[in-house]
Amino acid sequence: MGVRGLTSYIAQRAELYLKPHELHNTALVIDGDNLACNLYKDVTGCYSAFGGDYDDFYRAVVEFFQVLAECQIRAYVLMDGGYEERKLRTVGKRLRGKIAVIKRINPCDSITLFPLHLKEVFVDAVRDCGVPVMRCVFEADDELAALARKLNCPVLSYDSDFYIHNVKYIPLITLTVKVLTKQRSKAKAETPRQLRRHEAKHVEKRTKANKIVSGITSQVTGKTSAKTSYKYLDCCIYRVEHLCGRGALSPEKLPLFAALLGNDYIARSAFRNFFAAGMGKAGRSRKLRKQQRRIRVILQWLREQTAESALAKVLSRLKKFQRDSLVSQVQAAISGYSNELCHAYEFFEKHYENAFSYVEAASEEEEAEEKEELSEEGTSSDAEEAEEDEEPAAEQLDDKDVDVDEDVEEEEEEEEEEQDDAEDTPDVEDKTLLFPQWFLDKLYPAHLSRYFVDLLHLRKYINNPQIEHFPYHDANALALPILNYSFALLHHVAGAATQPKLDAEGQPLPIEYTYLTRALRVTNVRYYRQPIEKLPAYEFVPAAPDARHLRAVFEAQVPHANVPQLFEQLELLPPDLQLYGLAIVYWLHRSEHCDMLHLHALLLCLVVLRTVDVTIPAERDRREFQRRFGKILRQERAVRDKEAAAGVRRGIKPALLELTVPERMSQVPKSDCYLVQERLLPHFHMQEIFKKKYDLYSTSVLHAFAEFQSVVYQLNGLNALLDRPLSSPRMNQLYCGAFIYNLYDLLRNRLDVRYHVEHFLLADSRLMFDFYCYLYDWCAAFVPPWKQQSAPEQAAAKVVEKKRLKKQRQAARKAAAVAADGADPNAEMLQKTENEEDTFFDLNNKFCGLKV
Repeated sequence: MGVRGLTSYIAQRAELYLKPHELHNTALVIDGDNLACNLYKDVTGCYSAFGGDYDDFYRAVVEFFQVLAECQIRAYVLMDGGYEERKLRTVGKRLRGKIAVIKRINPCDSITLFPLHLKEVFVDAVRDCGVPVMRCVFEADDELAALARKLNCPVLSYDSDFYIHNVKYIPLITLTVKVLTKQRSKAKAETPRQLRRHEAKHVEKRTKANKIVSGITSQVTGKTSAKTSYKYLDCCIYRVEHLCGRGALSPEKLPLFAALLGNDYIARSAFRNFFAAGMGKAGRSRKLRKQQRRIRVILQWLREQTAESALAKVLSRLKKFQRDSLVSQVQAAISGYSNELCHAYEFFEKHYENAFSYVEAASEEEEAEEKEELSEEGTSSDAEEAEEDEEPAAEQLDDKDVDVDEDVEEEEEEEEEEQDDAEDTPDVEDKTLLFPQWFLDKLYPAHLSRYFVDLLHLRKYINNPQIEHFPYHDANALALPILNYSFALLHHVAGAATQPKLDAEGQPLPIEYTYLTRALRVTNVRYYRQPIEKLPAYEFVPAAPDARHLRAVFEAQVPHANVPQLFEQLELLPPDLQLYGLAIVYWLHRSEHCDMLHLHALLLCLVVLRTVDVTIPAERDRREFQRRFGKILRQERAVRDKEAAAGVRRGIKPALLELTVPERMSQVPKSDCYLVQERLLPHFHMQEIFKKKYDLYSTSVLHAFAEFQSVVYQLNGLNALLDRPLSSPRMNQLYCGAFIYNLYDLLRNRLDVRYHVEHFLLADSRLMFDFYCYLYDWCAAFVPPWKQQSAPEQAAAKVVEKKRLKKQRQAARKAAAVAADGADPNAEMLQKTENEEDTFFDLNNKFCGLKV
């Protein structure tokens, strides 16, 4: 949810509120969505402008949890679920902001855009590390706090809500993901200390730079004994008592304090009358922005009030329809502050063996240490407030201008926000009671994406825009029929179908959901109603995998694809590629913007990621690749050059010829992978030309790939709802946005793509080229006729290519002759006659062959 300005306020006073901490041998509750976004931001950077480098992101997540395991830290990951209705206004506002960024996207900009499959790839990586993971029904904040209290362990996140929760909180920006080692004898001798000045400044700097994990490293040390030393991660820890202190806030006042600052559920402008008359102005300061001054004044005012008197004074200055909303917010925050209902604890205990091995009760020494810290904080906090009161009264113009702009923006939206607050639905104490048990059984293990909660609870779908071409319809529109089928299944469960409501005349109203997406060509959002027009083709039993529903979608939406043959041929693909193959066929038939070059780029990326990255260490830096594997590359290249000079042609071993082409891929030699990766490594990086002419960057090319990602996303969601009759695709082994874009750009000028792939891109591995051909031939059987190149066009292309190569050879011979005898290089041109046949053919001009 977020409390505005509190993160910066704490960071500016890090030496008062944050304490140094060594993280090791403990449980750790992790805010999964928060960690995923911040890791992706640090790992990919500007490469997010190409639709998502899932391979790099997956490896970063795995390395992060490996570092935690090395320090004996038992992690528990909780993911967010759907949106609550009172947050929809904020969701719409943020969606408009993202649309504005995408519309003016610059690949060289530092703005990070989160790709569509980010959370799914994160969950795959967490599972592969053996870390318990669960998806909550709504936002995970309360579950995170409740689980951390049960386990008596910290929460790792970067959300200002945890500054007012009753938990031990480790801000992610303070965590240095580098394994350190310390002798146990020294650890016992050290006493708890305050943050040093340079450490506090470092926290504030990382807050402003919004940098979380710049590098994940494990310290390389010699053999150490677990009895004499231990490994740990350096970080800072926060407790709510640090903010309260002696003589300051009490825990009962914290929810009201957070509401006064403004959050995603209530606008700060709602308290304008209170700030103007009830509490006075926030003062002036050259060093502090307006929100920071407001926090300081609120803290001073609340110190002199009780929780009841403060709430009464605030309510007296609010409009009547705003009062109930504020009271419900404060009550909900207080209940979350002390909530002991924890579904995550029950889920982990039931589904993971020996799930809670690090649960410890708070020791007496820890409680005594907290009391000592609080007594010190009370004094230092009072001194700090006195020092701030003596600051000069002048104010910087820049800060004032920024604050005024923020206030004006809030005032413009105040009426709409007030209406949202007035229409809030009453909260249910246990929100899981709003959902059927079969749905929770699929949601808790994170098999379902978060949007299923919105479809079932709110009957809404908030489309996440990708890197798209704005003159076209949104990329998810292509996959909308699949989403509609998923919605129909949710409301037509066997034995528990949703009954439609009746209108005034007794006629049934359609069961529908609201589709929220970007508007065409403009920076705005649009709402579309999507009713159930057709019932599911078969009965939906949640606990029984049933691939017939997938087949029904293709029969209805892709009738020209020869669906019976498609599902028969599906068995020829490896299990992890079957759903991906269905998505390719659907995309080729339904998309107007994709062509065969898009298909070639997708398949090449699939072959490389699925083969090279699982066979040799994944390394994307060219210098580091040469440093680590340069000797191997030189030796293998020398061997192959010697064989080529002797006329020996490398082939496939006879034992492998007995296997099918997909089965051979597990036997690809490492030498092939090293050589292929050396050739392709430059294509994993953004082209240098974009830094000079970023207008060469094409969103129309990326739009087709965005449509494909949407098809995979919706098909994977439907497949999960059907209890996974097919294996879910692993996007980290299938899709790398920058690599795919560069491959498309490389192949777009090649008349014979397969020839170029065989002799240039995959020239060092016959097995990989055969797999690429196998996949392409499988897809080619289902390519729609209107996207296949006709025979005359293919023949004409070959003629043009043959003549082009002939002219190149002739030009080379002439240049050599000129260099030898010094003849006039223009003599040939002067001897040309008018009757000489022109050798240029323009395939895009049907009149090119006419004689004039």
